[in-house]
Amino acid sequence: MQHTRDLKGVVQVDGEDYEWEVRRQPQRTTGNEWQGIGIALRQKDAQREAIVMFPMVMRASGIPNFERQRINVESVRNAVASAIAAGWDPTSRGKVVVFDVDADGR
Repeated sequence: MQHTRDLKGVVQVDGEDYEWEVRRQPQRTTGNEWQGIGIALRQKDAQREAIVMFPMVMRASGIPNFERQRINVESVRNAVASAIAAGWDPTSRGKVVVFDVDADGR
């Protein structure tokens, strides 16, 4: 499993290059709910973007982990494949599409 602390990079899925970038760090929402990291995806040289929302990383004690998250590159690859399977067409035009994924990007 490859991890990185970079805030952006490129992954390859099915022979195509996809650029990814951390759009939002974990944060608290209303009540006691937490949102995890948000990563923006875009096919290289295409214009439509998708944002995948990962769940909040919790420590063993149940407290949210606020340290800067290491990005699992394999999870980003899985997230790209999941977004495409869910109907995201990176070569089309339109608004940004948001997908919720699990910790493995599925």
